[in-house]
Order: sequence, then structure tokens, then C-alpha cells
Amino acid sequence: MSSYVYLEGKSDFVQIFGQLTKRDGSFLVGRTDEPDFNYDNLEGKEILMGRRGGVPAMTLQYILNQKGYFDKQNITMNYDVQFDLLAPTFINGTGDYVSLFEPVASQLVKQGKGYIVSSIGQASGEIPYTAFMAKKSYIEKNSGKLEKFLKCIKKATDFIMTHDEVTVAKALAPSFAGTEESLIAAAIKNYKQADTWVSHPAMKQESFNRLQEIMKNAGELDQTASYNDIVNNTLANKIG
Repeated sequence: MSSYVYLEGKSDFVQIFGQLTKRDGSFLVGRTDEPDFNYDNLEGKEILMGRRGGVPAMTLQYILNQKGYFDKQNITMNYDVQFDLLAPTFINGTGDYVSLFEPVASQLVKQGKGYIVSSIGQASGEIPYTAFMAKKSYIEKNSGKLEKFLKCIKKATDFIMTHDEVTVAKALAPSFAGTEESLIAAAIKNYKQADTWVSHPAMKQESFNRLQEIMKNAGELDQTASYNDIVNNTLANKIG
């Protein structure tokens, strides 16, 4: 996280020069289908949160705290399960809900082992979940290269947003060997419905501030970094 490096006081600190996604990409999966799921109805439940200090866990904690839930008081936030064991542990009976990424979330749905009840990213609001960073000196010396990179990223996201999930899944399949195209398509559909990708790579101050608020809430950030120092939208603003 660029904020950590900046707060160390280094002169050639890391800056964000572009953004890809604007939401946490995890989904809350429950044991029963809840089309009218509400975060207000989780008292006494156990939730498998993921790794403590990771953005998915911090984001979910932020949502739960905002709803008045606090670990070991009126809810159990379980941070003890390793990331790659979250789904198996949930399937084996631990927890009432689990935070999962795609395509694992859709895989549980397909197997009848769980139901996606909420997009955690939508519930928390926009944050710069996936962003591109480099040292200030590198950005200054390689502006042309980085601008071309952002143009490629913009072209790719435009393709995702203007084509159906089946077409996108076929294009992505070679990069996800061993994953069924139907699961890739389901993941793309869920991410599009959650409004996950940015339409333009420039980062907004509101989302940057919210991410730092989420980190402070989790006790992972003591001071906040300056948006104007950390974020360099010069190259992103050149992208049409």
C-alpha cells in the first residue's frame, strides 16, 4: 500500500498513476439463499473474514462495524482460517457466512454448497482496490511507457464492459487453465453487476479517503497520507 511507504518519510516514495477496479472484489456467501439479505440481521453469526489486515477482511469489518457489530460482542469475526482454506472450511461446517472471491464463490453456488448474498464491494462503497504504482522517479523517467500501459488497460476494460460475459470468458479462458468457462462467465457477470471496474483510470479522492478510513477502522493505519502527494493522475488524465 502506497500510504505505508509515503508515511515512512522517503523522498522518492511510491505514487499511484492509475486504477483498475473501484471495489473490493469479494462476495459474502451464506448457507441459504437470501434474496432479501440485510447486514442488519447478523447478530450472533460467525463470519469467516479472511486474513487479518488484508483489504477484504478490513472492508468487511468496516461494513459490520458501521452496522453496529463488533467482534466477540454481538458477532464472531473469524480471522483464523488461511485464505486458500476459506471455502473448504466453510463447506465443512464452520461459520454462517464466508468472504470469497470469484470464481470460488460461483463454484460453491454451482455445487449447491453456498449462496452469494452480497457484494462486499458494493456494500462498502467505492475504494481503489486495484491500482498501479511506481516510484516518483520512475514515473518521471518512463511517462511514455506508463501512458501506453494505461491505454492498454483502458482498452481491456472497455472490452469487458461492452461484451457479454460468455464472450469475455472465452477471451480470458487461456489465462485460467483448469477453470470452466461457465465459472469464468459467472464471475464476470457478478463483477459487472457489482460495478467493479473503473471506466477511466484516474483515481478519485473520495475513494482514496474511504480506503484509508477502512484501514484506520481496522487499526492498520495510524496516520493518513495526502491524496495530492500519493495520487498522480497526470498520465491517467491523458487517456480518453
